Amino acid sequence: MAMNGEIIQQRSSYRQGLVLGLTMAEIMLLLVFCLLIVLATFLKREQDKRVVAEQKLQQQIAQNQRDRDTVASLRENSAVAERLRSLSGLTDPQEIDKYWRELVDSQTAVADLEKSGVSIKEVRNRVADLDKLKASGLDADKAIKNADAMNAINRAMSRPGKLPASTLEILEAIERGLVSAPAAGAAGHQWPPIITLSDAAGYSFKSGSAELSQKLMDALTGKTPEEILGYIKKYDVDVIEVVGHTDEQPLGVRPTNLDRDLPSVLKGASTISTLIPADNAGLGLARAVSVVSVLRQSQLLAPYKLLPLSGAQLVNTDETLAIEGAPRDDPQRRRIEIRLRKSALREVTSAIPLEPVTSTPPPLPRPRPVQKPQPLSLTPPPKPVRAPLWTPGN
Repeated sequence: MAMNGEIIQQRSSYRQGLVLGLTMAEIMLLLVFCLLIVLATFLKREQDKRVVAEQKLQQQIAQNQRDRDTVASLRENSAVAERLRSLSGLTDPQEIDKYWRELVDSQTAVADLEKSGVSIKEVRNRVADLDKLKASGLDADKAIKNADAMNAINRAMSRPGKLPASTLEILEAIERGLVSAPAAGAAGHQWPPIITLSDAAGYSFKSGSAELSQKLMDALTGKTPEEILGYIKKYDVDVIEVVGHTDEQPLGVRPTNLDRDLPSVLKGASTISTLIPADNAGLGLARAVSVVSVLRQSQLLAPYKLLPLSGAQLVNTDETLAIEGAPRDDPQRRRIEIRLRKSALREVTSAIPLEPVTSTPPPLPRPRPVQKPQPLSLTPPPKPVRAPLWTPGN
């Protein structure tokens, strides 16, 4: 019992120096280690801030040094400063700075114009031309519209292989139009007559086909182009419309190839005998194409527009609608009509703007944005405030 009591007393005294199984010395070491970790984290963060601040400071110091060197060099060159003052007529340093910036911007704009191929001399000439227009009572808008109108007139009066119409010829044409307008209004229209080549007159096609008979071929290669050219010169027209008409005899059911082969026939790549119309509308168009393909070979009609059209079986010889439904053999209705007219007004005046032109003189090329250094100030810059560096003693 005495031995057990001594052992228990020793264990009790040992437990008095333990906290959570650690001695006081071990606990102190653990606390010191934790404090060191926290302090190291704090020191690292502050060191990073110090490095960033020092980099910014060095950059600012370098910039300030460059500015001071530039200003010092300008101040040493008193002739430059005096020249700026004399040119600008200013004494305020801020106004002189503004004048200097404008000079730099002007130089940049001039450089951009030269890069785009426009010289200062050309700019001055354009300004001088604008002054002349204003002195004549014209502006850029009127000049552009007048130019468009003249181009349209020249296109309307020009003929292939001939020189453009002169101003005198244009004035004479206008005068003729003004003189003939009242007479035309009183006496009715002055339109070219219709040239008719009918089956009844022997100008026939093969039945159900667009192939020309020999008599019709001879007419289209002989007197018909001369007759058309005479009407063109007399009535001042430039569009030849060839309209194919048929009677009301139905065609048998058969496939058609007009959609595919009509262009090749007009271009001369295939013959008219290859065309297969499926109805009277297609037959009328095929016959008009057949006639046009021959007329296009005439040098007399080469400068003019040739248009194939189809009247099918719907138009009588008296130009009324054929809606009675009489499917009989009628040679008079099987015909080719050649109608002449002048180009539509929109074809002549399409280049004339309907809305007023809003642009003024021909715009100068816009200077391209370039990365240019800021103009230097002639006034001394404010002294930078040096940021305090962090030290462990702060």
